[in-house]
Amino acid sequence: MHSKADMRILIAVSGSNDGSSDPVAAAASIPWPEGTEFRVLTVVEGVHPPVAQLLEGARDVSDVQHTADNIAANTVASAVAQLQSRGLNADGASPEGDPKSMIADHAKEWGADLIVVGSCDKSRLETFFVGSVSRSVVERASCSVLVARAGLPRN
Repeated sequence: MHSKADMRILIAVSGSNDGSSDPVAAAASIPWPEGTEFRVLTVVEGVHPPVAQLLEGARDVSDVQHTADNIAANTVASAVAQLQSRGLNADGASPEGDPKSMIADHAKEWGADLIVVGSCDKSRLETFFVGSVSRSVVERASCSVLVARAGLPRN
């Protein structure tokens, strides 16, 4: 268990270049108290056979899942290195599951004081049918959530 003086910040990253904001940069830009711990989390969604069959050159589900797991691990490693290069105490994790529930669940299990997530520019229709991970995290989290927005003008 961490001491009450130390903060724990969970940063959820997607690893996709879909117009999402950068929650790692957002979290790193805040002057946190000394001793703050950071965990970068990417949740790898399980690949189902129909999805694997749509991908060209994929031999089976395990190949596609292995590729997804490697991309997630690289995304986490890169984000952790970015935080550590700024002198911050950071580690990472990339479990498999549904990001809409796993981010909030992991934050609770780890004892996070804050979750930092990015928002992506989805149309209202996409959000209606697919849902928003950031919205789901806000609804499910047992701690505060900072949603980093992409492309907002700075004053």
